[in-house]
Amino acid sequence: MTISSRPAQPDLRHIRHFESTGIASSSGRVSALRIVCGCCEAAGYVPATAALRQGEPAATIAAFGAHGWLVGATPAEDRCPACSRKSSSDRKQTTKGADTMAAGPRKTTANAAKAKVAVARTTAITTSPTPTEAQALQAELPPQMGRDDRRIIMEKLDDVYGDNAYGGSWTDTTVARDLNVPRAWVSEVREAFFGPEGSNPLLDRYTAEKEAFERLHAGFMAARKSHCEAHDQLVKMAMDISKKADEINRLGKRVERELG
Repeated sequence: MTISSRPAQPDLRHIRHFESTGIASSSGRVSALRIVCGCCEAAGYVPATAALRQGEPAATIAAFGAHGWLVGATPAEDRCPACSRKSSSDRKQTTKGADTMAAGPRKTTANAAKAKVAVARTTAITTSPTPTEAQALQAELPPQMGRDDRRIIMEKLDDVYGDNAYGGSWTDTTVARDLNVPRAWVSEVREAFFGPEGSNPLLDRYTAEKEAFERLHAGFMAARKSHCEAHDQLVKMAMDISKKADEINRLGKRVERELG
C-alpha cells in the first residue's frame, strides 16, 4: 500500500484580506488598506507599506489593532474603536448584573438575619432596660412633689398670700425661686389650698406707673417731632429771607451806581 505524501495546505478560511485603496496625504495620494466596521460601517485605513503587502495577514491585523480596531474572523465581526469600547462596556454590565443576581439571595438572607437580630435587641431593651437606660428614662421624668415639699410651700404661702392675692412683691415665680422648687409645685399648692394667683399690689403699681410713663414719653416724642419740624421750617424761612435781603442789597447798589 502506497501512501502519497503531500505538503499540508494552509487553512484559508481564517486568512483575512483587506481592500486596497488610495488615500490623500501631505505627500500626495498613497496606497492604503481599508477596514469597515461591521456594526456602524465606519472605515479605517493604514498605509499599505511594503512590509504589510508582502508580510503575513497578522501584521495587517496588528496594524489595525494598534489604532484601536478589533479585527474579527470575518469582515462582519470587525469593530471600530468606538463600537469595540461599547461592546466591552456592555459585556461588563451584563457580567455585573449576573453576579448581582447570583449574589442577591445570599445578601437578602444576610440582611434578613441582621433585621431579626435588630428586632430581637430592640425587644430585649424594651422589655428589660439596662441600668444606664433606666437612669436616662428616670432623668427625663418631671420631679415629683413630696410631702415635705408640699408642707414647706404651704408654710411659705401662709406668710405671703392673703385676701385672694399675694402680698408685697410675691408671685408664684418669686416663691418658687425663694424655695428653689419648680414653679408648677407652687401653683398646684396655691390653687388647691389658697386661691387664684390674683393680682400683686406692687406689680399693679409698677404696671400703672410704667403705662403712665409710656404715655408721657409718647407725648414728649410727639412734641419733639413737631418742634423739630417747626425748627426746620424756621431755618428755611430764615435762609429765604437772607437770600431776599442779598438781592435787595445788590439792587440798591446798582441804583446808586446808575442813578447817582
